[in-house]
Amino acid sequence: MSEEDESDAIYDQIRGILGEHFHNFCFIVMDEEGELFYDYTNYRIGKMLMKESLEDLNSEMGDIELVWDIEGEDDEPDTDSDGYELVD
Repeated sequence: MSEEDESDAIYDQIRGILGEHFHNFCFIVMDEEGELFYDYTNYRIGKMLMKESLEDLNSEMGDIELVWDIEGEDDEPDTDSDGYELVD
């Protein structure tokens, strides 16, 4: 059995499992070479699920706050509990 045949068998299993539990589904996989494979119950469902997923992912990206804390490169001076600047 070739590698492509093995992949097809796995995709068939995924379709079967998802089909047992969901009327509408879409799945996307990427192999080691970076090749994409995707499947869905029908074109309209696949398009809608992919669009909704992309919008959901993009909205989550807006919630991420990156904090770069490089030691010794503060923009604000160190202060004590009263707010006075500390001098080395």
